[in-house]
Amino acid sequence: MALTLFNDPFMNEMERTMNRMMTGFGMPSTRPTGTTMDIFRPFTTGTATTGTVSMPMDIIETPTNYELHADTPGMMPEDVKVELHEGVLTVSGNRQMARQDKDPQGKVWRSERSSYNFARSFTLPENVNTDNICATIDKGVLKVCIPKKETEPKVEPKRITVTGA
Repeated sequence: MALTLFNDPFMNEMERTMNRMMTGFGMPSTRPTGTTMDIFRPFTTGTATTGTVSMPMDIIETPTNYELHADTPGMMPEDVKVELHEGVLTVSGNRQMARQDKDPQGKVWRSERSSYNFARSFTLPENVNTDNICATIDKGVLKVCIPKKETEPKVEPKRITVTGA
């Protein structure tokens, strides 16, 4: 008995609705007219299997620094680049997936994991110490730490007593 993909009319209608909604929010569509698209695939500007992804990131401000957090599943530190040029921090990377037609147990029926590139740029505020920016990947999460400059202590106004001559 051969494996076949069940064509569910409910899922087709749901897919069309989700694609209309995503396009309405300004997200690019990679789907050529008349074809189907997996709505759970990262949004790309390239083909359906490779392209450039707009990587979602969290931006966190603490009293001493700014932090950028991004999910980078399966990536190693050498797959990610963090660059600073004229006050603009760019985080980019490349995820490569080797396609295979057969695994040790037999035939691969479906391969949905894909290769992609990503890039995000941020204009940094004036109060950052660009000399001490650091980046780490731990358990599939990229964390870029951007320390703030040490601020000079605020001088409190001093009241001067006025006396008569």
